[in-house]
Amino acid sequence: MRDEALSDVLKVWLYVAAFVLLGAWISPLLYNAGKALAEVSATKETNGPLKWLADQCRATHFPGFFKLALMLSAGVLFFPLVEWLHGGRASERGKVGFLRLPEGARSRTTGQRLKKNPQGMLQAVAGFVGVTLLFFLIATILVFLGVFEWKSPTESMIRIVLKVFATSILLAVVQEILFRSVAMGIFLRAMRPAWALGMTAVIFALVYFLNPPPGLNVLDPEASGIGFEMLRKIAGQFSEPQVVIASFTPMLALGGMLAYARWETASLFLPVGLHAGWIFINGIISHVTLPVSHPDTLVWLLSGSTLQQGLLPLAGIIFAGGLVVRLTSTPADAHETTA
Repeated sequence: MRDEALSDVLKVWLYVAAFVLLGAWISPLLYNAGKALAEVSATKETNGPLKWLADQCRATHFPGFFKLALMLSAGVLFFPLVEWLHGGRASERGKVGFLRLPEGARSRTTGQRLKKNPQGMLQAVAGFVGVTLLFFLIATILVFLGVFEWKSPTESMIRIVLKVFATSILLAVVQEILFRSVAMGIFLRAMRPAWALGMTAVIFALVYFLNPPPGLNVLDPEASGIGFEMLRKIAGQFSEPQVVIASFTPMLALGGMLAYARWETASLFLPVGLHAGWIFINGIISHVTLPVSHPDTLVWLLSGSTLQQGLLPLAGIIFAGGLVVRLTSTPADAHETTA
């Protein structure tokens, strides 16, 4: 690894640490503000958007506010990260995705630039449809095995599909820009491709693992510093091998698959399609099924409370990795990193 590129890698990891700590700190503030808005809305007439926001706050528990705090912190600190990567200098050369790099990291002979992909839209659609159908099949198998059971959704399926589809596209685009364009682009400039793909997968899995799992909560969500208690409980899950196997490992495999898709195509179209399909089908299944297996049972290892957990979804992700190989069409000069 080049010394001048090491600083950029460290900046990415410091950014992750910073937004996690900031999110943990502001999460009780967001919780108190949201619940206060819900109380005021219950006694006073408010306009449509404000009433909708108040209803969402009323129905959301602390883990939801914790997740929102992490997302807001990541967004707010992203712009200082960009300036930090700029190093206070402008340049016409050396980009990671759409970002200018510091002077020491500017080089056309290392890394991998994102390229125009004539088959990009086709790959994105194929990735989205392929992952959606594959995981719908997995969900059906899990219902048959008694891990999940079907339920009637509380709103129309058309409304659910449109809402989840829009959310999945937005989240996939934002996260692929952050993980596969910015972070992975920096890693590819600083280390060998295998290490860069592996580190991208690890950072992706760690960030996803910060989402509080169903059932994880705190006693006093209004207490100052309670966000750090939630963070401690999430980190404590690494001491439970069953949770690591069922929850962290599938995210690691997913991160690796998406990183490989970005590397093989030198573009974000395929990883965006695969990622959006994965978010979409998870959102749909959560509306039409209920988990019925207990975490202490062996069946739970097949799939936890969502399609994001368990050995069967992990197998689906690995199978989808084979789909990536079929879908990729590597340009002749796509791999520009040095050995």
